[in-house]
Amino acid sequence: MIRTSPRLSLGTRLLLPLLPTAAGIMVAYALWALAEREDTLARDTRQETQAYAIALSLAFEYALRDVKHENVQEIINQVSRAPTVYGVLIYDASGDRTFASDPLRAPGAPPAAIFDRLLRTGQGATYEREIDDERVYSVLRPIRGPGGGVTGALEVAQPLAFTEAEKAAVRSRFLLNTLTLLAALTALTLWLVRRVVTRPMKQMVEAAHAVGRGDLAYRITERTDARELHELARELNAMASSLEVARVASAREAEERILLERRLQETEKLAAIGNLAAGLAHEIAAPLNVISGRAELLLRRSSDTPASERHLRIIVLQIGRITTIVRNLLDYARRREPKVQRVELAGVVDGVAELLEAELERAGVTLIREEARDLYVFADPDLLHQVLVNLLLNAVQALEGASEHRRVLVRSGLGESSAWLEIQDTGPGIAPEILTKLFEPFYTTKPRGTGLGLGVARNIILQHGGRLEATNAPTGGAVFRLTLPADTSAVVLVTSA
Repeated sequence: MIRTSPRLSLGTRLLLPLLPTAAGIMVAYALWALAEREDTLARDTRQETQAYAIALSLAFEYALRDVKHENVQEIINQVSRAPTVYGVLIYDASGDRTFASDPLRAPGAPPAAIFDRLLRTGQGATYEREIDDERVYSVLRPIRGPGGGVTGALEVAQPLAFTEAEKAAVRSRFLLNTLTLLAALTALTLWLVRRVVTRPMKQMVEAAHAVGRGDLAYRITERTDARELHELARELNAMASSLEVARVASAREAEERILLERRLQETEKLAAIGNLAAGLAHEIAAPLNVISGRAELLLRRSSDTPASERHLRIIVLQIGRITTIVRNLLDYARRREPKVQRVELAGVVDGVAELLEAELERAGVTLIREEARDLYVFADPDLLHQVLVNLLLNAVQALEGASEHRRVLVRSGLGESSAWLEIQDTGPGIAPEILTKLFEPFYTTKPRGTGLGLGVARNIILQHGGRLEATNAPTGGAVFRLTLPADTSAVVLVTSA
């Protein structure tokens, strides 16, 4: 089993080298600045001690002549109270200590070699030594008499602990400043990486996941400070748009392919039915005519008994039914080439309504029309008339079981490039399992139906480049909707009952 190390985010990969590098630079600079500051501090402190020593040596050259000894002691005690002065000592020409500031207990004498050199040359000296177990930095200055000769020496001692304390305080301040600056830099870097890199990259990852799930409508907010990320977001959005357009086109092509396959199947079915219908028409038509003629001849004889007359009428009736079936079968299989012309849709409905006026009155059905006048379609008026007659008769037959509110609504309208017409009844509607088989040949739910009427109507509409569909209305009842190619003439809504 191969184990893979966890992948780091882009923001983490940027921070890993950036923050240690910045921290290293800041620490190196802090150490350098600290060393410079400590050197400056030590130098300034020692220069201050030397300045004390010079000033005091000059002052004591005159003070030792005129001031009382107790006053000299008070002066050096006050000077030693300065935080940078550990103690002040005065020596005579033989190196013996004559004065020492309080509270020094046993300061001891300065190094003999240094003191002897000061007596010989009259030049001051600096050195480090211990006074009362305290490590100090001492400045030794000569005290001259009235003739200019060296009559003694003045020692001003500075505690090295004071300098170390100052250095420790400086180190603490530098450490605190460095940590504060590093924390601020880290926070600023994290914020910038999150704003400029992490957040836009997260949006792009989410966009990639959305596109992978098929959500091609997902878009990235292109507002980002980085030009490259802005361009990447724009390209991802453009890619998603292209994929969405391609998917819509693919779905449309798939629908067209399915529709073409259905038409091909219907064409093959029509071809088979046409061969069957042609054979039946040839084989059945002549015998049926002979039988029908003989039966009608026998009916005209007055000597027939009532029972014989009833049987003959049944024979004639059934022969007529068989003839109708054969004729419908031939109409379904044999497509007549439509003679397309510009036809007013409402005018065709006028003719159908006039033709079926008696049938509607007998069935107690009210025809309500909400059609658009001056709505022209490109169709064969005779074939369109045949389709509307079939659909209206179906609507009337669907209302046979209704006790009240027997109404058929006819309405029409204009779409972008096609006109539509709907025929809706107030009957029980169409069962869902029947909707898928409604236009199949020989499928019918009527006791006396042939199952070819709707198939013929649909074929006629398809020949015109339109569609015929059946659905159920939300308020109940069946709805047949046909669409046909139309022009763009003005439309006026007319309602009549």
